[in-house]
Amino acid sequence: MRYIRLSTAVAAAAAILTCATGAPAAAGGDSSTPVPCYTAALTNAISGASSGETLSLARNCTYHLTAALPDINQSLTIRGNGATIVRDGNGTPAFRIFHVLSTGVLRLESLTVRGGNAVGITAASGNGGGILVDSGGRLTLVGVDVIDNTATLDGGGVAVSTGATATIRRSWLAFNNAADGGAVNSLGTLTVENSEFSRNHAQALGGGLRQSGGTAFVHASIISRNTAGLAGGGIHNSGGAQTTIIESKIANNTTSGFVGGGIANTGAGSTVTLEKSEVSGNVVGGLGGAGGGIHNSGTATTVLTLRGSKVIRNSANGSGPSQAGGIFNNNGALTLDHSYVQNNASTTAPGGLRTNVPITLTDSVITHNIPTNCVPFPIPGCTN
Repeated sequence: MRYIRLSTAVAAAAAILTCATGAPAAAGGDSSTPVPCYTAALTNAISGASSGETLSLARNCTYHLTAALPDINQSLTIRGNGATIVRDGNGTPAFRIFHVLSTGVLRLESLTVRGGNAVGITAASGNGGGILVDSGGRLTLVGVDVIDNTATLDGGGVAVSTGATATIRRSWLAFNNAADGGAVNSLGTLTVENSEFSRNHAQALGGGLRQSGGTAFVHASIISRNTAGLAGGGIHNSGGAQTTIIESKIANNTTSGFVGGGIANTGAGSTVTLEKSEVSGNVVGGLGGAGGGIHNSGTATTVLTLRGSKVIRNSANGSGPSQAGGIFNNNGALTLDHSYVQNNASTTAPGGLRTNVPITLTDSVITHNIPTNCVPFPIPGCTN
């Protein structure tokens, strides 16, 4: 596990407490149900679990799936103990790993979810390669790796439906693929804390995260080295979604399209707020690309706010009139408060910040961008 580390002493003690079948021995006061290290045991345990039950998987076991697990329609906790649940190879039919129904409440701990494949043309069939959460359902991941999952539609790793809730803590989502939302596609309520989304890919929107409607809160997390074919290499925020990013880093993401290497915020009512965060090393590489770091476009209700944040070393390097390596703003409401736009670059001026409407600058610096900071779109407070 990427975020779970056991010391040698703890690991040795765990080995002593593990029974011969590979299932963890029950400790005093532990009412969880042990699940031996074979797939049928896992399937039977989930299908037979009572609401509120906790399943404890065999430590470091790999459960190889040749068919989908039972749907989660009750409140259930699965303690992975370092185990892996994986769809078993290319010869196995396509299916996702977990499906949380509208009545389901699923908590996963210390587990790897790998190799799921949601294939279809409807939300129910084509969303959520690793995990799909239906409207009304709730998902919590703690110390979970969601890796190498694929969806033909949205959410290669996790898909959160409208009206659903997902909380991701101390987890790693990587190498997932989808049409939109490589790691996570959310239309509901999403919380991400102390986690990393890295090396995921979206064919169109949101290599790391696509938030389309609903709300997202990202804290102390890293979204890095993700790619998108059209827009939002790191994050794509649209559909009136409200996304807040605090003490986090959006870094080294790329779109081969023309909108937002790091973050794309588009459409009426969509809001992105960054506080004490960094947007760095992102690239928009398509023809006429705009906003290597951040692209903000729509109406006066398309709002981008930076407080105590940095947009640095991003680039718009596609052919044609690619501009605004730092921030591109088109008709949106943009506020920079004690923030920096520095050392960004583009093939066409300006390299720092481009806007076609007045913006609010408070104790902020736009400097050392190439070929210019702001001209030919003069901004009061920005010099070249």
